[in-house]
Amino acid sequence: MRTNRNRIKKNSTQKNRNHTISGSVIKENKEGWKIVEVHGKPFERGFAHGFLLHKELARALEIFPFMTDQKNPDAYKKYIAVSKKVIQPIVKKHFPEIYEEIEGIAAGAIARGVPITTEFLIARNSHSSLQEYIHPKKTRPGRCSAFIATGDATENGEIVMGHTTHTNFIEAQLYNIILFMTPDKGHPFVMQTAPGLVASDTDWFLCSTGIIGCETTISKIHYKPRFGYPFFCRIRQAMQYGTTLDEYAQIMKDNNAGDYACSWLFGDIHTNEIMLCEIGLHTSNIQKTRNGVFYGMNSAIDHDLRTKETNDRTWNHKTKSSGARTTRLNQLLYDTYYGKLNTTNARNILADHYDTVQKKNQPNNRTICIHSENGDESNRKRRLHGCTDGKVTDSKMARKLAFWGRFGSACGRPFSVDNYIKQHPKFSKWQSFMTDFKTHPWVTIT
Repeated sequence: MRTNRNRIKKNSTQKNRNHTISGSVIKENKEGWKIVEVHGKPFERGFAHGFLLHKELARALEIFPFMTDQKNPDAYKKYIAVSKKVIQPIVKKHFPEIYEEIEGIAAGAIARGVPITTEFLIARNSHSSLQEYIHPKKTRPGRCSAFIATGDATENGEIVMGHTTHTNFIEAQLYNIILFMTPDKGHPFVMQTAPGLVASDTDWFLCSTGIIGCETTISKIHYKPRFGYPFFCRIRQAMQYGTTLDEYAQIMKDNNAGDYACSWLFGDIHTNEIMLCEIGLHTSNIQKTRNGVFYGMNSAIDHDLRTKETNDRTWNHKTKSSGARTTRLNQLLYDTYYGKLNTTNARNILADHYDTVQKKNQPNNRTICIHSENGDESNRKRRLHGCTDGKVTDSKMARKLAFWGRFGSACGRPFSVDNYIKQHPKFSKWQSFMTDFKTHPWVTIT
């Protein structure tokens, strides 16, 4: 391996002026997105990842400790310690290819002067896996609104898929990486991700096998996750090696850790079949169809999963975020756009600001395009958290591993850090970690 590392370092030095490492490349910065290609063996593609994104990894080293410690003092130390003791041995033993890729990321960043470690990167990849384990009494905020449709629900009978990420405004600035990967084994894929991650984590991906996918988290789980296979290893394994919807479901359920309960939305563009794959700890819900719609809004669709493994009682209460989005997604996906869904209408849905309680457009924490920075209708419960991107694809685009993307927010709203802190000084400690969100247009990423 030492010889391999030296060869890569030599090649990267020779080609640095062209931003290439053994054929890997930063293609372009496109309206807020940074598009990167890596390929090769695990360590090679990891080294390229770390080398090309060393500046972003340096930023992650600043951001991750701050964000984790917002939950509890010294939480960052706990994340590192628990990850190193429990998760790292599992990854090393059962997912050696992923482990070697992570080692490569660390080596690539170190070659550019960023002192990052394998331990940090595994803890960063395990962040979502560890949240409920380390903070079992704290409610994880819901992340994402999403849907996937096919058959009579869409304009041409093929698949249409849309997804928005809902996260805090500090971490969000890192999730602008579009990574095209061609591994030496398995299948090429593209995903939205952040520096240092080996899976998407937002989650949004398209695979050369014809499988596409996204997810929304299931919030308010009431169990403490166990340590099986971490979710980021399972979904990465599915993306790289899965070829059918059934294989995806099996990989996601295999030795499931219950660590990142999700409503996964998968589609096969070759058959135009879509699948809802909800996974808790002991309960799962797998549904497939070639004619209809599945969506996610941070409540489990399945009654048994929702009642047995979560404390969620908001899924049908429209005064709450999940319930309000359930109501509005049903209106748009079934009443307004059913039979007419295409990439244009999908973008309109993701940017929707209609509040079903106030019965008017009022961006807040109940709208599909979430704006928790605005709080609720009483302007209370503000959080620096909300919709920070939008992505849409259909079968035609996915055949080319292409999609529409908008970085910053699905609606395009700008966000000025300085102006917001002046109005809400209680968030002043966040100020040095945040950057402004500009208004970017939707662009085609391919």
